[in-house]
Amino acid sequence: MASETGITGFIEIFEGRLNKMKLHLKEELGKAKHDRDRKAIRRIIADARKLNRTLKEMRNSNTKLCPHCGEKL
Repeated sequence: MASETGITGFIEIFEGRLNKMKLHLKEELGKAKHDRDRKAIRRIIADARKLNRTLKEMRNSNTKLCPHCGEKL
């Protein structure tokens, strides 16, 4: 159980990475339609979805565990 609470320390890093992905996607979508890299857009969206799910799970596990002993509340 202690390993689950330790992983939540990476939330800020993952949020920063997600924000960078969003900015990159916004730049790519700002290009003319024929200049866009469709594969890159699909990859960014897929990675952002996975990272967003991971962040949600981390936040949920963080709120359900005792910060001292790691037991479920």
